[in-house]
Amino acid sequence: MRPMLAIMAGLLCGVMGLRQASRIRETNATLHRWQTLLQHLCLLLRQQRLSLPEAFTQAATENTCADQLLRQWAAALQRDPLTPLPRHYTSQGAEDAVLLRLLEGLSHGSLESRVLSTQQAAEEMSLLATASQAKAQQDSKMWTTLGWTCGACLTLMLL
Repeated sequence: MRPMLAIMAGLLCGVMGLRQASRIRETNATLHRWQTLLQHLCLLLRQQRLSLPEAFTQAATENTCADQLLRQWAAALQRDPLTPLPRHYTSQGAEDAVLLRLLEGLSHGSLESRVLSTQQAAEEMSLLATASQAKAQQDSKMWTTLGWTCGACLTLMLL
């Protein structure tokens, strides 16, 4: 029974390392998705055919967290158009500051200022995504290795 518990403890450490690596890769993928979404939203706003909620809905084409958040903002705007957009924002992670500035810029001003705000947010998100790419690869590899190494050491110590 004791060897089985030792092996299970080691496997648990390895799985914890894999989960952390997965979270890091997911955060990086979210930043890249925001970059794509904001570029698409900028194009939709430039066309001047859609209202802001419609543009949010049309830009959100996938089923990621970022797309779901855009759909939530669209629904909130349609439900209560007088509430400022930043009030509809809940903390997401690394992209918080960029998205809050975007919502502040979208909540008032002319079409040109809204397009400019979206374009600036897309560029800033691009910088965040590029900076996190190399770090995410390195950190996810480190967490995977660390989890399995700690798991092996724990298993050996418990045996």
